[in-house]
Amino acid sequence: MKPNTERDYHRRIARVIEAILANPGAPHTVDSLAAVAHLSPYHFHRIYRALTGESIAETVQRVRLAQAAYRLTVADDSVTTVAGNVGYDSPQAFARAFRGLTGVSPSIFQTRQKNLLAPRAEKDPIASDGTEASTADVSFVELIELAPLDVLGLRHQGPTATIKQTFRTLSQTLGREMDSTRVLGKIGIVSGDPEDEHGDFRYLAGVVTAEPMEAVGPLEATRVEGGLYAAHRLVGPYALIGPTFAALFGGWLPQSGYEPDDRPALELYRNTPSAERRHECITDLLIPIRQD
Repeated sequence: MKPNTERDYHRRIARVIEAILANPGAPHTVDSLAAVAHLSPYHFHRIYRALTGESIAETVQRVRLAQAAYRLTVADDSVTTVAGNVGYDSPQAFARAFRGLTGVSPSIFQTRQKNLLAPRAEKDPIASDGTEASTADVSFVELIELAPLDVLGLRHQGPTATIKQTFRTLSQTLGREMDSTRVLGKIGIVSGDPEDEHGDFRYLAGVVTAEPMEAVGPLEATRVEGGLYAAHRLVGPYALIGPTFAALFGGWLPQSGYEPDDRPALELYRNTPSAERRHECITDLLIPIRQD
């Protein structure tokens, strides 16, 4: 596929996902979404899966459950209310789908998110040498000093629900380099609030490198400043990153005695489990802070 054609197709698919995000509870169909993409329904599903790595039904469910997780985090709505708002006919069907994505029930998830509202002193969730610590308790925040990081990445365009496609493109662009010893792991660099329609949200999908690497083509090379961060280890699918950041910024941070500074927030991806085990994803969420 020619680069211009591929970019055009990605833009069309982004419009489809934006339509799903705008109304996750709507009865989305292949025909209705193909019309949004200005593609033939006959070919649309195949193109969509090739570019996103998942079916339309999987995307609709992922978006619905991600929005449900956000509501369970920031609002006092009941599980039944949230289920209806994101398009599920019964709380039971919603609970089964939510557990399938996250590994926990909606009520347990809601309680866990509320636990982020109170700062707690616990053991460091991210070891100073970068190794993975215990993940038995995933509802605490710890302060860490992060060393500077060299990053090579791609600037994300479109809704946050398509970030994983940007990471796929990054892997394809890096090719064999992705598996070399010079690449230490994946990282997301987050500026602004993705929930603010009029904000200046920016996202770089990148890899941490052992040394500075030259940026060619669409790649960007940057250096993440070290310093003090509030760190929370999320064990669960990537769809929960947004809701968990919302809990950290809206709940933990105002009570912590710290203020965010001008450095971007970070997502450090610690493992890559299979699609069937997404609830085992480990992601360290880091908020840059300074003493009030």
